[in-house]
Amino acid sequence: MANALWVCIEGLPDERYLARKWEKIPKHEELAFKAIPPDLTSMILSTPLFSNAADGRREEVNLDYAQAWGLNDEDNLELVFAQAKCAATSNRFCLRMIFNAEQATSDVRSKRYRVYNNLMNDAVFHAAHLASIEGLYVPRHYGMWIMDTGKWAGKVLFSLNQWCGVSWRELSFTKFNTEANKVLIGRSFEALHDLGIDHGGLRNREDLRHALIDVDAPGLSQADLLNGRARCYIVDFSDAHANHLCTRKLPILPHHTFLWNTPVGCAEISGALFLFGFVQCPNAETSASEALEWHTEYSKSHPNMKNSDILMAQRENDDEKTVSTSNSDDGVPTAGTDSSRRSGAA
Repeated sequence: MANALWVCIEGLPDERYLARKWEKIPKHEELAFKAIPPDLTSMILSTPLFSNAADGRREEVNLDYAQAWGLNDEDNLELVFAQAKCAATSNRFCLRMIFNAEQATSDVRSKRYRVYNNLMNDAVFHAAHLASIEGLYVPRHYGMWIMDTGKWAGKVLFSLNQWCGVSWRELSFTKFNTEANKVLIGRSFEALHDLGIDHGGLRNREDLRHALIDVDAPGLSQADLLNGRARCYIVDFSDAHANHLCTRKLPILPHHTFLWNTPVGCAEISGALFLFGFVQCPNAETSASEALEWHTEYSKSHPNMKNSDILMAQRENDDEKTVSTSNSDDGVPTAGTDSSRRSGAA
């Protein structure tokens, strides 16, 4: 059943719910999403569920809270997430859920309707603009689904996505908070900008929850995870914009000069540099002023080159400079050198 699957929830052992693909997203009936894998006929939701707290970090949500979600219009109402596994394989999925959906969508002025509207905006943007890069820089989106849980939590509306790991907001408090992983995330945002996508949701540290690293992916060693070799995904495109012509002049790499939006050339890239602490790095090999001057001169000498290609040349120039300045006398690269930066490529 490509448009239906069974859902079981840990903690509710006697219940099994039939979810069906929600084909008619209001005003967007013709959207096309990824087809679910053929072996996905049933899935098991892990508990506890979780949500994002006000500081952007993950907090656990018990089933009692989920059951009452949306019945009252609370100020801090957020989506509830769950990791799910295919019953037949080890494939992992993420469900972003709205419980008691009929009540949650009944009043367009309510806070719970805002949560619903953001979920719809993300789905629409995925189908319209991200299909070609799903599974690479953004999660695969398998569309919107709905299931009737009866007296438990009424109609439950959810998006079904590829599981992408743990948010940077959470990982930044762990040993995985390394320069290489910051560069990995930065390159993911840069790639989106080069493809014409401005995420639109990178304004403060709490927004770093939109960058996920799959630290549980099979086949990765601890060294891989620390050195930016895991896969990074950017999520939640409810505020995103397409057809973005990025005019940034700096890559998201450490610089030792304080920067404002104007010289960087792109507000979101400037914000990323600030949030990662890359604007005042005393050990950075290249200053922002040097990088900006290089960009200006290279642009003048190559007037027909796209900015994304100029930035690639700039990064290669930075990498070559790093190799020549960061090797010790015996030829062994020091920590944080070119080899670790190259490993951040998504």
